Order: sequence, then structure tokens, then C-alpha cells
Amino acid sequence: MKDLMNFLDRSTVCFYTVKNLETLLKENGFEELSLREPFHLEEGGKYYVSLGASLYAFVLPASLSTVKAPYFRMIGAHTDSPCLRIKPDAEIVQNGYVKLNAEIYGGPIYSTWLDRPLSLAGRVTLKSDNVFEPRVRYIDFKRPVLTIPNLAIHMNRDVNNGVALNAQVDMLPVCSMTSDDSAIEGHYLKSQIAEQLSVSGETVAADEILDYDLFTYPTEKAELVGFNEEFLSSPRLDDLSMLYSAARALVNAVPSTGVNVLAAFNHEEIGSRSRTGAGSDMFLYVLEKIAASLGHDHEEFISLLLDSFLISADVAHAIHPAHPEKHDPVLKTKLGGGPVIKLSAGQRYITESEDYSVYEQICRKAGVPVQKFTNRSDAVGGSTIGPITAGHLPCRIVDMGIPILAMHSARELMAVRDFDYTVKSFETFYNE
Repeated sequence: MKDLMNFLDRSTVCFYTVKNLETLLKENGFEELSLREPFHLEEGGKYYVSLGASLYAFVLPASLSTVKAPYFRMIGAHTDSPCLRIKPDAEIVQNGYVKLNAEIYGGPIYSTWLDRPLSLAGRVTLKSDNVFEPRVRYIDFKRPVLTIPNLAIHMNRDVNNGVALNAQVDMLPVCSMTSDDSAIEGHYLKSQIAEQLSVSGETVAADEILDYDLFTYPTEKAELVGFNEEFLSSPRLDDLSMLYSAARALVNAVPSTGVNVLAAFNHEEIGSRSRTGAGSDMFLYVLEKIAASLGHDHEEFISLLLDSFLISADVAHAIHPAHPEKHDPVLKTKLGGGPVIKLSAGQRYITESEDYSVYEQICRKAGVPVQKFTNRSDAVGGSTIGPITAGHLPCRIVDMGIPILAMHSARELMAVRDFDYTVKSFETFYNE
């Protein structure tokens, strides 16, 4: 559990999530490959491909000669979480305050972001001699530099009756104060970025910064909660709890009849339609390069996909202690009750009994309890990478996840033992 908590604390935004995954993989003997070059793979080899905010890792069986068709055993999760993304030329200077213009990324619960110490992390793009190859740097301020203050109850007497927060008005973080509004407009944030990059060991002038992909994150750390410490409270449980579970299983498992694969996608929270999201064919290309390096042509590759299996791993809803009526009246998924198979008649989650029964049997073989979730019939739930990936890969798929509370809050809640259950089920899936 401490390893998961450390991963959550260090993986502040998608770019650092991938960096931390790379560190974990390298420590366990994985070799980085380039998509621009042919894959030269060896029996028992461990490899990964990084695209900055997404990553694909895989492990080959120790003896390929005994494997007629090395189909893929895949687990997919996502690297991004709901937050605020900072806009270009972000400074808004009014009434002595310096605010940063921001837009909502994904579907956060707005109110949970108020009155918290927040920081910034992401990617910075710098000028270069070749305009098609700008210099890229990663940055994490690692300290509270922002906050979004609430309006006092004396000025909003209805606040405890529920207040609609406007994304452009109420959700802009404050970062500084000034006595001269005109003195810092247009360059304050870039000067802070340049200073932070210099602290990290590189001298960068503010006018070298072309633009940035910066996201907010809460600075509070993951904490065990409860008299028996049975809960884990943390930012970004959706979906880093699933991603880390899959990574640990990939490292621990030893494939014998197929290729074990981990896909860490970006942009799930905003629809996955991007070069690094599950809506791209990038993952398909990686799998085909693996098959080609093992001597399979395109027609054989299609056959391998048909015999392959993907676990779409994204957190699930646990029944709420104050609002059980929001749950299905029969399928009442509980914290600590084990991983959850997610079903939807509208295919917002993959719902084919022939497929999800595979994972159900995997859990039973692993000695792990398993639950099932559907939304109330009069409610529309979320979706995940399962249906999106199904549009690109003709393989069998199941949607599942660790049950949590407060999904999309700045802090979410899960049961400690569900992490152990999930890792065990993933190891059994990879080893089966």
C-alpha cells in the first residue's frame, strides 16, 4: 500500500505518471523501444514505448518456440484525472490579485477544488532552431502556488443550500498579489516557469517559453483513514489506483503462452480522441509491430487479436453511505468487496457475458471476491476506454474497476484491501 501511496503522491499529472511508470519498469529490467524503428525482441524480453503522456509496456514468454500463436493479454488504464488546465497568456490582474485563466479538464466536482493548496505541473515548450522540433521540458512546482477561495457565507447566505459554480468566474486560481496591475500582465507566469526550470538545473529565459501544458493538482498527500486504517484517501485514485495495480502485476507476472501488455492511455477524461488516447490507432500499431517482430504478417496479426483479451481497468462506484438510493437496488457494490465488473445495456461499459465471465472466473481462481455494477435504470452513467478500444481492436474486452467513493472529487476514497484483491486478479490474468 505504501508503494501505491508514493506513486499517487509523485504522479501529479499525466506526464509525471508516465515518468514514474518508466522508472518502475526500468528498475525491473524493461528496455525502452522507439516506434520509429523496427522492434528487435527476444524471448522473455521486457519492453516499453513512451509517448510522453501515454505508455505501452509488454513482456514476452520465455520460450516462443512452444507458443504457436502468442495472443495478447492486455490491461488498459488511463493516466489523466479531472482538474484545471491553465490557458495561454493566463494572467488576469484585478483589484491587486493575480489570477490564472483556466478551463475545466474532464468532469471534476468543482466545490472540492475550493480553498485547497494547489500546485502546477506539466510540460513546457521552448524555442528551438528547428521549428518542427521545439525543445520540451517537464515541470512540477511541487509546492502550493495556487488556491481558489470560496465566497464567505456572509456574502452568500444560500451557500449551504447548494451553489452553482461558474467555471469562468468561480474556478480561477489566485497565485499572487500586486500593487501595480500593469507591471506583470502577460509575463508573470512565464517568469515563474523560467525560475522553476532554473531551480531544476537549467537556465531558461522567459522569452524562450513558447507555450505550456500546465495542470493544477492538490498538494495534500495520500492518507490512510479509519480507526483500522482500512480506507485510502487520495487525489487521482481515478485512475492511478488501477494503473499502478496493472503495472505491479505486469512486473510480477511471468507469461507462458501469450504476450502480457499494459496500455496507459491519456485523455480518457475528455473522450480519448487524441494521438495518445484510446481513440487513436497508436495502440493497434504497437501491437502490430510486436506481432511483426515475432514473424507474423498482417493476416496472422488479425487472428492474434481475435484470440486476445483486454481488461479495461477504470474505477467503479461503491454504494454511498448517505445515498444508497442512487445505486441499483440489487447490485450494491461495496468498498472492500473486491473488484467490480461494470455492465451497461447501452455499451457505455462492455456488456457481453461471454467476455466478462472470463474475468469473473479469473477472480475466483485467484481467490478474490468479485462484484458487478450497473447504473440505476433511470440514470446515465459514465464510460471508459472499453467501448472506445473496442472500435479499434477486435478482441474480447471486459470493463472493471476498484470500487471508490467521491469519484472525480479532488480527493477520492477506496478500501485498502481492494487494491490487494485487484493486483492478485491481474497477476492471475497475466499468468493464466
